[in-house]
Amino acid sequence: MEIRAHIKYVRISPIKLRTLVDSIKVMSPQVALDHLGLSQKRTAKVLYKAIKSAVANGQSTPGFDPKKATFKVLAIDEGPYLKRYRAGSRGTAKPFVRKSSHVTVVLEQKGVAKIAKPAKVKPADKPKAVSKPLAKDTKKKKTKKVEIQKPKSVKRTVTNKQRTTSK
Repeated sequence: MEIRAHIKYVRISPIKLRTLVDSIKVMSPQVALDHLGLSQKRTAKVLYKAIKSAVANGQSTPGFDPKKATFKVLAIDEGPYLKRYRAGSRGTAKPFVRKSSHVTVVLEQKGVAKIAKPAKVKPADKPKAVSKPLAKDTKKKKTKKVEIQKPKSVKRTVTNKQRTTSK
């Protein structure tokens, strides 16, 4: 069984978030939450929220035990960049980028069968009212096809003398 949680558009560089991920991947989610709760780093708060959200999502499914769960995926992906400029010398603009990231947590617990949702029971089919078509004129109206003839265009030749003289 897989349990997922996503946090998107976190205003921290992905490189900074990945420093803690390597040490946390090998732990169980409960131990990782304890470890991140005591950490002083700003990135620890973001990872704590993501893992806590995944554990809470798992507890809503029957048969899930957070102590037996493991990390299947703990990924930090790049989000959109915010391109900004800072004033430089002699009136120039110095560009810099504010990076963001997406955090994806997938927890896995083996041995838990996924419980199927009961199928929806359809209400008894009611007989539909049969409507008879109204009596229509069965006579077909004959339409005549009329071809429209285009008038023949008359070509007019103009001489050089006519072009140069003004009227």
